Amino acid sequence: MLLRYLSAAALALASANAFKDASPFVLYSTSHRLEGKSLDANIISAQALEKSVEHRLQNCPSDTYIVVSQPGISTSDLTVSKSTPHLRRRLSGKDDSVKSIMAVKNVVGDVHARVLALAAVRDCNKQGTPSWSSLLLDGEKGEIPTKHFDMIAVRFPELPTAHDDRESALLQADSYLNSLLESLDSYTVLYTSRPWSRTDAASDHAAESQHPEQYEMDEPYPSNMHTDLKRDLNSHVSRASNASNPQDGLPLFEKYQFLSPGTPYLTRSLS
Repeated sequence: MLLRYLSAAALALASANAFKDASPFVLYSTSHRLEGKSLDANIISAQALEKSVEHRLQNCPSDTYIVVSQPGISTSDLTVSKSTPHLRRRLSGKDDSVKSIMAVKNVVGDVHARVLALAAVRDCNKQGTPSWSSLLLDGEKGEIPTKHFDMIAVRFPELPTAHDDRESALLQADSYLNSLLESLDSYTVLYTSRPWSRTDAASDHAAESQHPEQYEMDEPYPSNMHTDLKRDLNSHVSRASNASNPQDGLPLFEKYQFLSPGTPYLTRSLS
């Protein structure tokens, strides 16, 4: 009896720790080619997610792949319209350009989205031109490319813990990404996160310095890269009014039923 109790307690503790170490993942695209079988599980590993995403990207859905990294973002951050109005619009079906959506509530481990995107770019370019280009952007600088890149990685800093600062950071990031996406006709966005704490910042920075290939794995950027960028001075943060639609106040994953209590992972194709 005691053994059974201890086993149950250990399982509960493991599950709690797993969710504590989990982060959301969102993928959306202007292409219909990202349809696929969903995985029914309360929590999935990064490896399982990567296999599913890799399979979908084999269809070469887009001209440009946007990989967004924002440490510390949570499901609740993605479901608050005042913080991410443009993201919610695209995930709600209100943006006619978005045709496919995949939302994952709990992913354990780091999703190597840049690896997936670069692999897709390389494989898809075998069917056409042999060359490809990539660009790494600092999300805080608000730069918009003026030339085509096959893959654009956008890195945001750790989200603040204070509510007002956090909401401000989310609004600014959402506004910038909206400006970036509006400059593109064909794109697939891989929005990644991971649990983040200030005590981890120093060790993470040290690991990044020791293993730069994990972050600078693509081709060297041209020396005149900065001449191909313009600062997005005209973009500004706008707070969308939701009074006209009574459903807009619902959390993203409930409103559009990406997730049900037993299936926190679901893919949706929008017609």
